[in-house]
Amino acid sequence: MRVLFVTRKYPPKIGGMESLSHALTTGFAEPKAIIALRRAQLHLVWFLPYVIARVALTAHRYDVIHLGDALLCSAGFLPRLFGKRVAVSVHGLDLTYRPWVYQTYLGLFLHADVFIANSESTKRLAEARALSPVEAISIGVPERYFRVSRDTHRDAELEQKRAGRVALITVGRLRRRKGAAWFVRHVLPSLPNALYVVVGTGIDHDEILQAATEVGVADAVWLVGSVDDARLLALLGSSDVFVMPNIPVPGDIEGFGIVAIEAAASGLPVVASRLEGIPDAIADGENGELVPAGDGAAYLRALEPLLADSAERRRRGERGRAYTQQSNAWPRIIEQYAALFRALLGG
Repeated sequence: MRVLFVTRKYPPKIGGMESLSHALTTGFAEPKAIIALRRAQLHLVWFLPYVIARVALTAHRYDVIHLGDALLCSAGFLPRLFGKRVAVSVHGLDLTYRPWVYQTYLGLFLHADVFIANSESTKRLAEARALSPVEAISIGVPERYFRVSRDTHRDAELEQKRAGRVALITVGRLRRRKGAAWFVRHVLPSLPNALYVVVGTGIDHDEILQAATEVGVADAVWLVGSVDDARLLALLGSSDVFVMPNIPVPGDIEGFGIVAIEAAASGLPVVASRLEGIPDAIADGENGELVPAGDGAAYLRALEPLLADSAERRRRGERGRAYTQQSNAWPRIIEQYAALFRALLGG
């Protein structure tokens, strides 16, 4: 079985889709080829036409063509006309992005032999717009997260800034749906012994700082910015609790909670919003605790026992790591893709 993987999200850029594309393409054992955009998304202006042409000219060499997200769907149009099997991964936001030009484009070209949703939540979105068939395959966690140690993975700057406080950490792009500004306003003021560490960049940077100033917790918020992979592992190793306080924002959804399962794999207890695709990553009571989105009191009830008891943090963290190892290690996820592709050819 020969597979052509096409993706516009790939390292060295950092993000959930980038992690998925890299782990899937490098871990897939079958004969394969990879076409990947390894630059900023502004390069799509030439990358998409290039992909359409290259896939059309080389499709005869492959049994299955896998397109990494819905935006690339036009690259599968001609190969399908000539009988090639095309699989398209969908992630949530790539289906709900609102501009009419984009939605018209999807209406014309979003066709495939199978759609692969990154969560049950995304699968429901895909089926709601009459895509079929849709299979849900979760996202895996790279092995390096399972190797994070509280003893050896330490970040010197965080250790200095915490000054004896419990370190809560959030990782992701700074945008409204991620909920960092909401958390600073509605939860952090009631956690006097906490340092809130926010890793990432984005348009909500100033809003988070403003929120911290307005509610009087500026000294309890540390915006780290963008970090490389080694620094991220050190920050996770030094932190005490992972928080994913997403809030609902129309048209901007969380297809999956990749940063939450990476944190669980690193041995951190996780408290996250029960929202959109996050419950597909976090099994309540297994590798984290889910609370209603936008409910500050519920977040406090979930966090206060963890802030008060380091032994409880360790116990929940290790249970979450073990559960995530069993359910989300990449070899297991890649085998699901391989089985789906084999079934596609058999069909």
